[in-house]
Amino acid sequence: MSLSVLYAWEFGAGLGHIGAFLPLARALRDKGHAVHWTVASSTSAARLLDKDHFTWLQAPACPEQARQGPPLTYADILLRFGYASASDLLGLTVAWRELMQLTGAQVVLTDHAPTALLAARTLDLPAVLFSSGFCVPPRQSPTPNMRPWIPLPAEQMATIERPALASVNAVLDRFGKPPLDGIAQLFDVAEDTLLGFPELDHYAERGPARYWGNLPDAGVGDPAPWPAVPGKRLFAYLRTECRHHEAALAALHALGQPTVVFFPGAPEALVARFSAPHLVFVQSPVDLARTGQEADAAVTYASLSTTTRFLLAGKPVLLLPWHLEQFMMARRVEQMGAGLLVDPEKPATEIAQKLRRVIADPAFAGNAQAFARKYAAFPQEVVINNLVRRIEELAA
Repeated sequence: MSLSVLYAWEFGAGLGHIGAFLPLARALRDKGHAVHWTVASSTSAARLLDKDHFTWLQAPACPEQARQGPPLTYADILLRFGYASASDLLGLTVAWRELMQLTGAQVVLTDHAPTALLAARTLDLPAVLFSSGFCVPPRQSPTPNMRPWIPLPAEQMATIERPALASVNAVLDRFGKPPLDGIAQLFDVAEDTLLGFPELDHYAERGPARYWGNLPDAGVGDPAPWPAVPGKRLFAYLRTECRHHEAALAALHALGQPTVVFFPGAPEALVARFSAPHLVFVQSPVDLARTGQEADAAVTYASLSTTTRFLLAGKPVLLLPWHLEQFMMARRVEQMGAGLLVDPEKPATEIAQKLRRVIADPAFAGNAQAFARKYAAFPQEVVINNLVRRIEELAA
């Protein structure tokens, strides 16, 4: 039986979301199922999906609304993107409902898409969480503190959640559905298994949970053009949003090791300043699976997909997060002893030292290799086959 599957990506940026789903989308299409992409970034979709002859729709979105201070809980994030107003949330939900009805969706896969989950609930459609731990808060009410290094009273967390929950319940009432007791109940779906591994779950306190295993690799990109100089091969994936990207480039340049830097949209002056016989920039994605095997270490902005790929290859990482999701994951890698974190809120004075430690101290490589050995029995093909089978079961 041919199925209609809707992939829903609502929040986030970059290529990692689409890249993680692409191998599964190919497998679903190969089995005769229709795959409909709804994406937060059409430009990212064009870079990765056009070659596979997929088409895509733009996900409904609400401009970010300013709130005092940084987000403290998952509900706090929702309040910044339409959940502070029942009317705004209804607008988003109706748009998602129309997309699901227009595509004839029988199963919805949500990648950081809470409003798609809400819409699927109003339509009684089965939903599958295709998300990392950050996108699915633990089943606690209110949603827990995402900054455990900052004390946060329980009543303050409850106060943050109340308006978001009120908006959700107003929308559910509009469609004749029962209310929720807490925002976390939004994630009580047909299949709540998370992508990734417990060691890399953003919420260390989640407790027992089920994980699919490694994020599939998109299987796109060119071989890394390693400079023909001796030394340890280093790969870096940086963006201008990384506060310390120039300091990281300076440290990589000073080391003199064969280095490839994937830096989409890098300013020409920056490329000219740091390019050298031992350090080359690339603007197109590289084959991460192959690069992970060839490199000795990596510097990333703590994107989950890229960091996971290098850890599964047994390679240590230096992490330069610039927002909360990346920072939470980078802390877990550092706790695992497979890499070091560069705090974006502190001066970049230790980057060169930390980079040398990650490369030279065998403990970091040893811990990354232990992680790789532990999950060597979870190859991409197993994850994809399990997901395809579960999606077919849910639709039946």
